[in-house]
Amino acid sequence: MASFDIPTIDVSPFFKSEENEEGKKKALEQIREACVRYGFFQIVNHGIPSDLLSRTIDMYKAFFACSDEEKLSVPDNYLKSTPNSAETFEHLWFRFPFSGFNNCRSITPHFKKVLEEMVSHFTKLGVVLEGVISESLGLPPDFLSNFRNDCSRDSLMGLHYFPATEDDNTGKPAHEDPGCFTILYQDEIGGLQVHKDDHWIPIAPSKDKLVVNIGDVIQVLSNNKFKSATHKVVRPSETNRYSYVFFYNVQGDKWVEPLPQFTKEIGESPKYKGFVFEEYHQLRFRNRSHPPARPEDLIHITHYSISN
Repeated sequence: MASFDIPTIDVSPFFKSEENEEGKKKALEQIREACVRYGFFQIVNHGIPSDLLSRTIDMYKAFFACSDEEKLSVPDNYLKSTPNSAETFEHLWFRFPFSGFNNCRSITPHFKKVLEEMVSHFTKLGVVLEGVISESLGLPPDFLSNFRNDCSRDSLMGLHYFPATEDDNTGKPAHEDPGCFTILYQDEIGGLQVHKDDHWIPIAPSKDKLVVNIGDVIQVLSNNKFKSATHKVVRPSETNRYSYVFFYNVQGDKWVEPLPQFTKEIGESPKYKGFVFEEYHQLRFRNRSHPPARPEDLIHITHYSISN
């Protein structure tokens, strides 16, 4: 196996009150290199209490242990993969603020409180990462914040992967995330892998680390300078796997295309034609709701690629 190592980056300099320019510079350089090479990195000292990360996993475990009847009482937010699906999991998905769950027994007030606290921390961390990623691209620190404009499309998803069978250990097939970037926390079981140079690199779980991956929007904006990471989930045998993920997206009507800073201003041709984010998001959703017969017909960001 090739000796690839997904970096773990200390982001504490961006949270401390005292200035630490040397620490910030080091973290920026590490994140820039990780985004170019992998589109994937892990972070520590991110400001989210480890007990909250663990409590959130426990709340999701309790929800997924409920009866199907209880889970299906939130039909717009709960999904269980079908037997003929290439994916083998169930998920609970929310945008915020919460609404419409007052009569749902499986979404208790305590569960809502924990998730709201988790979302508050993820939102604050996202503001920091927006600035760091913008600067890593050589853009003004407030670029991504202004580009995203609001948080209405951000979402939190809890996932439960069923134990692998003898014939199949696929949890989630190889894919990229369509938005700006994603933050993930996985339980101690592991199973997340990232693709690099024809190799799959396991991301070892840690109770104090968060995984960050770049999405398609940033790959397009940067004209391929930063990589949207291809990743998958492999299910373990004889045990369940749990994780949750926060998606930092853009508004549905946002126009996405390579920025002039990475095209005409440096004499390079754009590698993608522009598109409305919601259009692409719906195409990606259709991959799952109406999967094509041939895997090669799945829609990826290459749908908008320009052949030069």
